Amino acid sequence: MKNIPNLLSLLRILLIPFFVHQLLIGNTLNAGIILLISALTDFLDGKLARKFGWITDLGKVLDPIADKLTQFAVSITLAITLRQYWIFFAVIIFKDIVILLGGGYLMKRGIKLEGAKWFGKVATFIYYFATILIILIPGMPNWFITLILSLAVICALISAFLYIPEFFKYKKNNNPNSQSFKGD
Repeated sequence: MKNIPNLLSLLRILLIPFFVHQLLIGNTLNAGIILLISALTDFLDGKLARKFGWITDLGKVLDPIADKLTQFAVSITLAITLRQYWIFFAVIIFKDIVILLGGGYLMKRGIKLEGAKWFGKVATFIYYFATILIILIPGMPNWFITLILSLAVICALISAFLYIPEFFKYKKNNNPNSQSFKGD
């Protein structure tokens, strides 16, 4: 049972090529459903791991990898299919790369990485909400797409800026047994 959250994270990774394919061939309904399933498994794996004590070292690595791979795939595929909005997705990708580099740096220094902060979870939820909405409702007015993508980018940037003091606090303390940092 302890492996259920890890299997859900693995499922998210396995769903990525199916999502990309469906979106690139223009099957927005299937792409949206796949992304919705991915978002739900993201929520469910963390909930199950915390509620039942099924947190594993593998899960601490697999979950954020699944998160970032999914967000990269969604952002890149939407940047290709919705070219006029590429800058929004480029900002999201850049933010994720910075978070990954920061987390990698801390891991290299032996600092324990675990758990996203609440603001990272909110930013991720808004990103999933915006992208699922855009995918499932083709023909949405440009002003509305711009609005919800702007909201997602603003939340992502606020989240990234809120992680900066956390990063420096962990770097300064450099105590591998008491620090946590994951990014969103």
